[in-house]
Amino acid sequence: MTEFIGYPIWWGGAAWLANHFVTDNDFTGEKVIPFATSASSPLGSSGSDLADMAGAGDWQDGQRFSSSVSADEVTSWVEGLGL
Repeated sequence: MTEFIGYPIWWGGAAWLANHFVTDNDFTGEKVIPFATSASSPLGSSGSDLADMAGAGDWQDGQRFSSSVSADEVTSWVEGLGL
């Protein structure tokens, strides 16, 4: 199964709610694809930080979208993943 985890970037890191979500759930055997929105901050190490917190799962490279991302841009990204 593939799990998408979306969150806003706050000061270069994932919002605290995402941190709690990944530590409270088991991603063993799951492919995990993080994505984030931000007006100005890059994705940075937020995806790998969440993977470290989770301790399990096959974490993929994430994607950062601007705060004004369109539905077409998101659809194009998901379709390009080849899932």
